[in-house]
Amino acid sequence: MRITVLTLSILLVTIANGFPVLPVVEDSSSMTSDTMPSETPEVIQETPEEMTVPPPRVISPRVDVSVDVNEDGVLDIDEIRYAAFVHHGLSASVVEDMFKQVDTNHDNVLDAREFDAIRMLVLEKAENAALRYMQNIDTDRDGLLSLQEAQAYLLKEYGIGYHDVTRLWKLVPAELGDRMNSTLFSKLRRRVRGMTIRLARQMMKNADLNGDGHISVDEAQAIAFEQEGIGAGDVASMVGSVDENMDGELNAPEFADFERIVRARAIENSKKAMRVVDADNSGTLTLDEAKRVAFEHYGFDEATLSPFFGQADENEDGQLDNVEFAGFRSVIRARSVKDAMEKMKRIDTNGDGLVSTAEAIDSTKKEDDMDSEETLALFNIADQNKSGKLDKVELADFNRLVRLSSIKFATDHFKEFDLDGNDAVTFDEIAVLIEQKYGIPRNMIKTFFEQIDVDNSGDLMPAEIVDFRHLIRNHVSQQRQEKTTTTTQAPPTTSASTTTSTPNAPPTTTTTESHLEVVTPSTTPSTPPTTTTKPQRRTTRRPTPLSSAFKSEVVVEEIIYEDENGNPMNPKKRKAGGGKSDDVSYEEIIEYVDEPASN
Repeated sequence: MRITVLTLSILLVTIANGFPVLPVVEDSSSMTSDTMPSETPEVIQETPEEMTVPPPRVISPRVDVSVDVNEDGVLDIDEIRYAAFVHHGLSASVVEDMFKQVDTNHDNVLDAREFDAIRMLVLEKAENAALRYMQNIDTDRDGLLSLQEAQAYLLKEYGIGYHDVTRLWKLVPAELGDRMNSTLFSKLRRRVRGMTIRLARQMMKNADLNGDGHISVDEAQAIAFEQEGIGAGDVASMVGSVDENMDGELNAPEFADFERIVRARAIENSKKAMRVVDADNSGTLTLDEAKRVAFEHYGFDEATLSPFFGQADENEDGQLDNVEFAGFRSVIRARSVKDAMEKMKRIDTNGDGLVSTAEAIDSTKKEDDMDSEETLALFNIADQNKSGKLDKVELADFNRLVRLSSIKFATDHFKEFDLDGNDAVTFDEIAVLIEQKYGIPRNMIKTFFEQIDVDNSGDLMPAEIVDFRHLIRNHVSQQRQEKTTTTTQAPPTTSASTTTSTPNAPPTTTTTESHLEVVTPSTTPSTPPTTTTKPQRRTTRRPTPLSSAFKSEVVVEEIIYEDENGNPMNPKKRKAGGGKSDDVSYEEIIEYVDEPASN
């Protein structure tokens, strides 16, 4: 009790004399059990004149715990390098120079005061970088950055949408109408970098196949090829350019920078593609132009396409510039990979998750009646890693190449469908061909026609002809499967197939091969055939150049019906091919597709 009273008396006397009251900071190290006396000390009373306030004992501040990874109380060069790279993207050489500048005692580590010094240098360097960027993105040259200028810059540089930029903007200035100077813009860039690194970590959860927390070169190649069709050689150099710590793999900040380079490549490809698909040379892509591209290359109709277009049209002006078109192409490509995964379930007969050459040949033969040599040529182009099998991304590219080749064939042979030569394939013209070849009722052909005529023009363009053939062939295939099932389950005496018998032999059933396209020919009443005619497939080959990289043979097949004596029954001859002059050539299509680079 005596000690308490004395302390209070000293405090009152000090205030009465007008001395400032200084805080006393206790040193925790001096309050351990080893230094505490075992007995209560004697308190000596002093007169007010002899009383003085001792200077405070201040503990040295600790370093930033978020930077001190190993928690040793000081910061080494690796910790400083990583923090500066994560928050501001500064290179190792720049950080090392600053580290040497502030390490005044040359012990190769920084205490809290030295860290404060290097932090100021880092912020100054980041602000100078922001000032340099502003000179390029400050379009009105007022020395400040508006929200609209920031939106355009961040969409192009990082692929961040307008709405996300607005949310980030609100975290820096007070109001949306405010403009940023270089200091505020530096803070915005730091938030953007943090956002991209978090996004990179999310992507790595799926892309890091071996689960080691890093992205290897092979994993980076798979990502870049899926996103933009970038070849392995280019990816290797891209990885090397962002591998800041040179360990041969990418951590989250490095992967964020890698994605930024992929984004830049996407915009370059977008500019090249725009020159091919921009029909009116306006420098932008309208919805109608986008529909034509997406339908020809991927078979997407307007219902599928419209949401993609709206998602890419960031400024909502109804058209896509080069930057927005890059986003549109990325979304379309992602959708094509998703569709390829569904198709793989149908054609991957051995269930290994990949498509072999045999499986690809079987698929294109059934769906597109494509020759095996041409299929192999397209297969080799799509097989980016030259493994002899196609994964989901390679299959998506293969499907696109097959579709474009089929459209090229339909364009070259357009006159065979355009019976009246008016450069339009109408329902009546296509119905005549389908009735003769497949014997499908006219009302069913009408239903198929309306389903395929995506632009409701009343006629079919080459891409629609390809889809119409797919639909008809699938329908015929299903009918054959149903008939095969019925024939298998029915007793032999009720079989619909041609049956011949001899007095002492069991009945023998003869069926047409499943891959032949059967149609019952017309006969005259006076001379009905005594047996069912069997169609014969006559195959002719002629070389057709498909691209500068390879040549293949296009197979032209004719269904020839013979009578019981083996004589041809009025085969329908094909006319000489010839496409419309305003169609895009196959070489231009391949240029737009951005054929994957070989290793």
